[in-house]
Amino acid sequence: MLPLSPSQLAVQAERCLHIDDPYALDEVISLHCDALGYYNAMHACRGQLLSNLSTMLYTRFQRRGNAGDLDSAITHQSESLALHQVGHPDRSLSLNNLAAQLSTRFDNRGNAEDLDQAIALHTEALALHPVGHTHRFMSLHNLADQLSVRFEHRGNVEDLDKAIALHMEALALCPIGHTHRSPSLNKLAAQLSIRFDYRGNAEDLDQAIALHTEALALCPVGDTYRSYSLDHLAVQLFTRFNYRGNAEDLDQAIALHTEALALRPVGHMHRSTSLNNLAAQLSTRFDRHGNAKDLDQAIALHREALALRPVGHTHRSSSLNNLAAQLSTRFHHRGNAEDLDQAIVLYTEALALCPVGHMHRSSLLNNLAVELSTRFDHKGNVRDLDQAIAFHREALALRPVGHTDRSASLDNLAVQLFTRFNYRGNAEDLDQAIALQREALALRPVGHTHRSSSLNNLAAQLSTRFDNRGNAEDLDQAIALHTEALALRPVGHTHRSSSLNNLAAQLSTRFHHRGNAEDLDQAIALHREALALRPVGHTHRSSSLNNLAAQLSTRFHHRGNAEDLDQAIALQTEALAMHPIGHTDRSTSLNNLANRLFTRFGHRGNPEDLDQAIALHREALALRPVGHKDRSMSLDNLAAQLSTRFDHRGNAKDLDQAIAFHMEALALRPVGHKDRSSSLNNLAAQLYTRFNHQSNAEDLDQAIALHTEALALHPVGHKDRSSSLNNLAAQLATRFNHQGNAEDLDQAIALQREALTLCPVGHTYRSSSLANLAAQLSTRFDHRGDAEDLNESREHLRRALTLLTQHDPRRLTVYQSLATLYLSFHSSGLDGPGEDTDSLNAAMHHFKAAANFVPGGLLFRLRASLDWVRRADQHRHGTELEAYGTSMQLMDAYMSATASVSSRHSVMKDFPSTLAVDAASCALRCGDVHRAVELLEQGRTIIWTQMTRLRTPLDSLETRGDHALTLMKRFRHISSLLDKPPASHANDTPSVDVEVEETQYRRLVKDWNGVVEEIRKIEGFSRFLLPPMFADLQEAARDGPIVLLIAS
Repeated sequence: MLPLSPSQLAVQAERCLHIDDPYALDEVISLHCDALGYYNAMHACRGQLLSNLSTMLYTRFQRRGNAGDLDSAITHQSESLALHQVGHPDRSLSLNNLAAQLSTRFDNRGNAEDLDQAIALHTEALALHPVGHTHRFMSLHNLADQLSVRFEHRGNVEDLDKAIALHMEALALCPIGHTHRSPSLNKLAAQLSIRFDYRGNAEDLDQAIALHTEALALCPVGDTYRSYSLDHLAVQLFTRFNYRGNAEDLDQAIALHTEALALRPVGHMHRSTSLNNLAAQLSTRFDRHGNAKDLDQAIALHREALALRPVGHTHRSSSLNNLAAQLSTRFHHRGNAEDLDQAIVLYTEALALCPVGHMHRSSLLNNLAVELSTRFDHKGNVRDLDQAIAFHREALALRPVGHTDRSASLDNLAVQLFTRFNYRGNAEDLDQAIALQREALALRPVGHTHRSSSLNNLAAQLSTRFDNRGNAEDLDQAIALHTEALALRPVGHTHRSSSLNNLAAQLSTRFHHRGNAEDLDQAIALHREALALRPVGHTHRSSSLNNLAAQLSTRFHHRGNAEDLDQAIALQTEALAMHPIGHTDRSTSLNNLANRLFTRFGHRGNPEDLDQAIALHREALALRPVGHKDRSMSLDNLAAQLSTRFDHRGNAKDLDQAIAFHMEALALRPVGHKDRSSSLNNLAAQLYTRFNHQSNAEDLDQAIALHTEALALHPVGHKDRSSSLNNLAAQLATRFNHQGNAEDLDQAIALQREALTLCPVGHTYRSSSLANLAAQLSTRFDHRGDAEDLNESREHLRRALTLLTQHDPRRLTVYQSLATLYLSFHSSGLDGPGEDTDSLNAAMHHFKAAANFVPGGLLFRLRASLDWVRRADQHRHGTELEAYGTSMQLMDAYMSATASVSSRHSVMKDFPSTLAVDAASCALRCGDVHRAVELLEQGRTIIWTQMTRLRTPLDSLETRGDHALTLMKRFRHISSLLDKPPASHANDTPSVDVEVEETQYRRLVKDWNGVVEEIRKIEGFSRFLLPPMFADLQEAARDGPIVLLIAS
């Protein structure tokens, strides 16, 4: 049977191109194959048949995604081109057809050779259409399109500039009134927009919008292509909105998309496209204004678009993706897990529609991986994270070396490995993430469009490794990378503010580790510049307000300038005002402001700040109802603040409520959740606090059970194991002290020994571990009398003391422990030979050292001095009077440094009311009458201050001028910093952190002494923090005798 004639085949082929009938398409392809077997290589029609068959195979590939069809299409088109040699009338057509198919294969496989060959073919086709040729216009566009694609994949700006030049020439061939002027305007506008994205030149964007506006004017109401022009202009206005933040551009874009949708009613072939476009813009407006209606409408539009693409539809996977993305967004803003689960289901279906070999499989693998990672963050199921990493690995394998999108896949996989590192602490994951980021950066050399992005990604990973290992080179390199990224975004660049923030964050980190004030000042300057780039009304202004506030707060903590803290609170207040009731991010702003107010409470003691912080946290919690992803965090925040208020006011309701909130937070972190151990520790700490105040043994037992579970979550090798060992040991020791069960004490010692092995010689916190073990051994000696325990305890404390620097505040605790231990030696008669024979003298020496250790802070020194007084009095030691004098001086100093009247009253309740009288009695026993009078007067001043005037002598500095007032504030601030307990760090904290703290304490001590000396230079303050002189007191007796009553 003879095949159909070439003309008959051409008619059937043309019909198949306009209907979506898979059977008809298969039949036409089969008929063409049969015809080729009949029309041999010498037949004049063979070239046309090959071209037609190629077109049919290419069409089937576009509809079904079978890579074999695309390869066959290219093979047949290449043969057709070979038959249409130079001079053949159909050569230019064959050149264009083959170029288009090679371009498509490049899009699917990323082989750069295909793209280069396509450009070469289009270049030849253009040469066949010289100036004046009818088809030159089309060839200009074809070549320009491919050059633009190559620019997007290699970042060579010459390709983009050449593409724009070609489009301009094509537009010149379409003067006003020309049929193709409108599409030419749109094509040129698109390229100018791309160049704007690359160089950030606003003129390109404005010109693109002007071209699209002209194109739209050429398509009045009723024009067939008006909906397309509406879409193009809307897209560019949206781009300008993202650049300048002008809400009018976004609103106009939405209006244009809304009109375009109205022009595509139900049944219109492009309605689904318009639904998607409008949905995307509404989603963006939601991101800016936080109006939930916009997001809900976007989701409704995407659902309608999906319904228009039922199972089997070519673009169903695209609609599945779009809807999944918006559901994911709504999850992030409302925390409804159903949205996230539905997004994962949609992405899973989309992936199933793109089996191995499909051109979009790699991108779908990435999308699904991202959502699984998000669900891991929310629910803590490590299977989701492992599956996400597996999907990213598969996606990377689909993009081998040389693939255009390999760098993107490298980034994605690196991010997930980094997440798993944070969850499991496996250093291999972090190192692999950094290696992948380095490879991604190498694929984006200087001049590449996405180099700045890769610089930022690698910098972030190096910064994290620095946080975990303390290698300063990683941090310095991260800062260098962010600096380079910032240089690639000069003034006027769209993303400059983002780079300013990134660099500022790393400089802040380096400040925290090295203490160089220049880094912090530079970070603040960068954040100020970023804020200036985000004026009132800008989408990201609130983010910049938060960043700057955080750094100002940090500077306040280190320099004590109250203006920094007040400014931080003002910035956070503005950020909160930008998130009114109903705004998605209001709860976050409430938390930020609450934290700053809490800081100010800690430094000024104003109870209103604490109450306001708690009120803000309560409102934030109300905005995160049961099921919200951040509810557990809000529960923890509010519980912490209530616990603090309990510490200051002693209202048991606050503590009970804090425990209830921590219990709820723990319930939201079930077994297997990544943050469960943190919740276990939080709840255990509060139960222990309540036990100390109410002595309910059930609280202590429950705290121990919680710490035991937390320890089980930190197996051997976990970075937080030593911390858990210490927590559990401390609770067991407490239970032993209250119940006397020797097993508890033995277990506590065993746990402390294991913790010590995790802090080998050279470890930053070995001294703390030695002190902890020594304390438990000393306790066991007190109950069993085994001299080995006491000797081992002394040896550990001595070693701990030698490991601590001269200004480390923890020395005070070790001094006290040694003093107590030497008293045990003295009372037990275990004095050994040599320097330790007089254990009682050694004990008093260490009590004195603790009381006089300035870095320890006034409050802790005062407590140590009172221990010294009690012990010296008990043993009638020769240092008794010195101990009393030191206690009186420290009491005076602490009262002067405490700004809050209520805080001073609270302190007076905790210390002996007869201290001054007892001190005077001691002086009289020692025969020092003058000293007795001085001590009585000093005590009278302290008590009188609290009971009547309610003002300390320091307060009168307020009337001595600005300099004196500054000195008063400075003295109180430095004293408050010294009074803070020594920082407790994780065991993997870099040693550089400790060195910075040592430097800071050394500076604080020097500054404190300097301020005291400056105050003593002011008239009337020469005896500031010194006892009054007897000679001065004698002046009061000139007019008659003074009687001092002593009763002890």
